Amino acid sequence: MNQNKKVAVVTGSSRGIGKAIAIRLAKDGYFIYVTHFTNEAGGQSTVEEIKKVGGEAFLQKVDVANENSVKELMTMVENEFGHLDLLVNNACRDVSKNMQESSFEEWKMAIDSKLHGAWLCTKYAIPLLKKSDNANVIFVSSNADEGPSPEILSYAIATGALNSFIKAMAIHLPIFGIRVNTVMPGQTRTDNWGDLINDDKLWQEFADTNPMKRVATVEDVADAVMPLINDPHKFLNGNFLYVNGGNHLK
Repeated sequence: MNQNKKVAVVTGSSRGIGKAIAIRLAKDGYFIYVTHFTNEAGGQSTVEEIKKVGGEAFLQKVDVANENSVKELMTMVENEFGHLDLLVNNACRDVSKNMQESSFEEWKMAIDSKLHGAWLCTKYAIPLLKKSDNANVIFVSSNADEGPSPEILSYAIATGALNSFIKAMAIHLPIFGIRVNTVMPGQTRTDNWGDLINDDKLWQEFADTNPMKRVATVEDVADAVMPLINDPHKFLNGNFLYVNGGNHLK
């Protein structure tokens, strides 16, 4: 058991923002538990890229909305390292449909992955995080709940609930020596956008209306995580860090 190694779990790290965060953390010396639910090839690609930058990682299939699946992951961490330094709650599954076109199962899928998944992963990570001298939980969220469009209703409502949960954790977890912070990406061109990822006109419009005249990259979001967890004073807690070029102020 290697108790001296920095260890991180990054859920939903087979692609996009989760993948970028996993690679960035590996550069900072973390052993990364890369998780995927359906995209095993993507997860393996993340592991390979981590190894290319000199890092170490292990790939595990995890359904964050399944209690036994989450418990299995945390048991693996316990058996291998005996502690956890960082949990990144990033996993999310949603359907870009309005209410009329969505099924109840699709609605529940968004709530399960975004809210219940974060609840389960955080709950079962606490005993391991308590053993770290710099324990952090980072959430990847957004302000979609402030102006939910019909096409992302399930995601927006799940995000609103998640943000309330995050606030509660930022009050509750510091008694265990665990800090809680959140990164809030703006429009980021990842596979989560489905077919819209290929709509160059749309992405140019996003850039043109952004104060910084561009959209966020996955690297922007990954780099934003680092000052939150590496705070030398260990006092940053309960922050919602916007990574959107100031777009939330418009």
